[in-house]
Amino acid sequence: MKKMSKVLLAALLAASTALPLSAKPSPREAMTPTKNWNLYIPGKGNKKDAEKDLAKSGWIMGDKKKGHYELVNSDIKGRKVLKFNTLDGVNDALVLPLSGNEKKVSLIFAAQGAVDPDKNTTPYGILFGYVMKGEYQTLLRHNSSNQIKGSKSMSRLRDENNKQIDIVSDWHEYRMIFDVADPEKMTSKLLIDGKVVHTDTCKKVNVDHPLQFTDSESDATAYLNGKGNFLEFGDNDSSTNAFGRYAYLLVVLDEDVENTPIAELAKKANSKVDLSVMPTCSKDSGPKSKRPAKKPAGINIQGKEVGLSDSFMDRSEIENGTLDLTALPYSQNETLVTRKNPSVPEMTFAAKVGANEKYKTIASAIDAVPEGSAILVQPGLYYEKLVITKPGISLIGTDPAKTIIYGYEADTGGINGNILVEVNYLPKGTTTNPGEKASIPEKPAVNAYFNLVNITLYNKGAEWNKLWGGSERRSETLGLFGVDRAFIDNCIFLGQQDTIYFRSGRIYMKDSYIEGDVDYICGGATTVFDHCQIHTINYANGGIIVAAAAADTGYKSTAGYANGYVFKNCLITADEAFEESKDGKRVTLGRGTWVGGSATSETATGKTVYLDCDFTKFLNKKAWNDWDSVNTVDKAFFRVQNAKGAGASIVSGLQELNSKEAALYGNVESVLGFKPELQK
Repeated sequence: MKKMSKVLLAALLAASTALPLSAKPSPREAMTPTKNWNLYIPGKGNKKDAEKDLAKSGWIMGDKKKGHYELVNSDIKGRKVLKFNTLDGVNDALVLPLSGNEKKVSLIFAAQGAVDPDKNTTPYGILFGYVMKGEYQTLLRHNSSNQIKGSKSMSRLRDENNKQIDIVSDWHEYRMIFDVADPEKMTSKLLIDGKVVHTDTCKKVNVDHPLQFTDSESDATAYLNGKGNFLEFGDNDSSTNAFGRYAYLLVVLDEDVENTPIAELAKKANSKVDLSVMPTCSKDSGPKSKRPAKKPAGINIQGKEVGLSDSFMDRSEIENGTLDLTALPYSQNETLVTRKNPSVPEMTFAAKVGANEKYKTIASAIDAVPEGSAILVQPGLYYEKLVITKPGISLIGTDPAKTIIYGYEADTGGINGNILVEVNYLPKGTTTNPGEKASIPEKPAVNAYFNLVNITLYNKGAEWNKLWGGSERRSETLGLFGVDRAFIDNCIFLGQQDTIYFRSGRIYMKDSYIEGDVDYICGGATTVFDHCQIHTINYANGGIIVAAAAADTGYKSTAGYANGYVFKNCLITADEAFEESKDGKRVTLGRGTWVGGSATSETATGKTVYLDCDFTKFLNKKAWNDWDSVNTVDKAFFRVQNAKGAGASIVSGLQELNSKEAALYGNVESVLGFKPELQK
C-alpha cells in the first residue's frame, strides 16, 4: 500500500511538472508555419546570440550548431552579418516551418563565401537548401567542386570559355525558386545575380520518420532529415564543408518574385535596411590555412609533422622499407595478382639507381640518360615527384614490395597538380587542363613509349591531408599523356581519388594492383587491364571505379584505336566495410562520360568494357551512374561480358557486346593496335 502511494505521488509530481511545459511548447514542437513574407536581418533580433536572433524570424537550428553560426560586425556601422561555418566536418542547417499548402517558395539572400586557402582554386560550399513537402524534396546546393547540384542533376559553374567561375570570393545575390504546388512534380531553380544557372526536379525521400533535429540512435543519417513541410538552409551535405557570410535571408511564399528588383522586395518586406548595399567584413578575414609548414620527411608520418603527439602511429606504417603484400598499408587488403618473386627482364640498362649506385634518385638518372633508355631501380624508398618528358624511358624494378616511389601529392583542387609520376609525350605546349580543348597532333614522336615493371607507386597525399584537416583526396600515382605505347607489368598503385589518370595514349597493363575510392581509374586513354586487381577502398558516399573520358589515343594517326578502358580477366574487389552500406553507398562500376578528361579527343564518348571479370558482391544495384544530367550513362559505352563471382548476378542484366564488338574487344592487339610487349 505504501509502495502504491509512492508511485501515485511520483506520477502526480511528474504530471504537475509537465503542465507548464505543455502549455508552452518549444519552437520545434510547435513548428509554426512562417508568414508569407519573412525577412531576416542579422542582429536585428539579438546582436550577440545568433540562435536567438534567427529564432525571432522563425528559423530553427539543429543540435550541431555550436561554432557554426555567429554574428560578426560589418564595415557598415550597426549592421551585422551572419557567418556560417562547418569546416569542422560536422554539418548543420536552419529550418523554417511551412504549412504544406504553399505553391511557391522563394529564398533570396546575398552571400560571400571563401576559397579554401589550402587548395587555392577550390571553393567552400556557399548554399544548400531544399523544400520538403511530405515525402518529396527539391534541392539546390553548391559544393567544393564548384557545381550546382539538385535532387536529380548537376550544372558546372563555367563561363563561355569553359573557365571556372568564382562565385564565392565576392558578394552575389542568390535566388532559390521552388515551385511546389504538386509534391510529385516540384521543381527548383537557382539564379545568381539574375541569371539562371541551374534547374532541377524533385525526388521522393526514402525515410519513414518526421523531421529530426538530433541524431537518431538507430539511424545517424536522420539528423535534420525526414518527412514534413519545411524549408532547410545551411549545410547538411555529408560530402562538402561550407563557409559563407549572409547579409539577409528573405523568404517569400506564393508570389512570383523571380525578377523583382531587391529594392522593391525590401520595400514590400518593410525593411529599413538597404538590401542592395553589400556589407564587408574586413576584420574577419575568413578561414585560415591549417596546412603544416612542411610535408612529412619520410614514408611513415610522424606525429609532430601534423601537430599531434609523439605517440601518434601512422596507420600505413611500412616496416623495413617493404610492403606486406597480404595487408597493403592503407587498405590492409591483399594483392592477389602481383607476382611475389618476380624476375627482372633482360635489358641493357643505361643507368642504375639505388643507395649503392651512381644515381641516388630516379630523376637524376632520367636526366643523365638519352631517350630510349632503360633504368634499373634497385630496392629502396624513393621520395620523388617525377615529370618525364624524355621519350622512351623504361623504369624497371626488382620487386614491387621493396621498390617504392612515394610522395604527398594532393595539394590542389585541380587534377593536374596532384600527380606523383607524370609521363607526358604530347608536343610541348599542348593543353592538358581538364575542360580545355587541345589541338590533336598528327602522330607521336619517335620513341614515344614508356615501360614500368616491378615498382610500387604510392601517393600518400590524401592520407596526409586527412591528418591535419585537409579534405583533398585527389592523389594520382601515375598520369600518362600522349604515351603512344605503354607496357606496365607487376606494379602496385596506391592512392585514393583519381589513383590512375591515363589521359590519352595506348596502354597495356598486366598482373598489377590498383586501389582507390572515387574515379580512381580516370581519363580517356585506350587501356587494357589484363589480369589486374581493381580494389575499392571504403568511402561513405560509395565508391566509383571508372570516370572514363572521351576515348582518346592522343594522335590522329592512331585515332582508329580509341577503344577506351578494357578490363580483361580482372578481379574487382572492395573493402569488407561496404557490407554494412546501403544500396547506393556501395561500389559503382563507372559513370557517364567525363567531359574534359581527355587531352585531345574530338569525340564525346567514354568507353568501358569488363570482359571475363570476377566481381565483388558489394556493387550497387545500379552498376552505372550518370555523371550529370547531360553526360548520362545512355550516352556512354558500357559493356559487361561473361561476368563471374559474387557480384555476377548484379551485372548480368547489363548490355553485352554484339558480335562485331566481341571480335574487337576479345583481341588485345585489335584493341591497342600493337602487340603488347616490353619496348626495348
